[in-house]
Amino acid sequence: MIDALRDFWFQHCSRAPVARFLRAERRRLDVELARRLPGASAAARRRLLAAIGDAESA
Repeated sequence: MIDALRDFWFQHCSRAPVARFLRAERRRLDVELARRLPGASAAARRRLLAAIGDAESA
């Protein structure tokens, strides 16, 4: 019973708070960058997305 509950927890619950935190943090950083340096915000976003794409393909 505990094994089934543990598997359910890890598949459906444990990642949700982390995902919410990461999305909120990304939005906060996007707003801060856009407010301070509008051109730098777009450049940083492109570099970050390129790095993520490179990491996923490796």
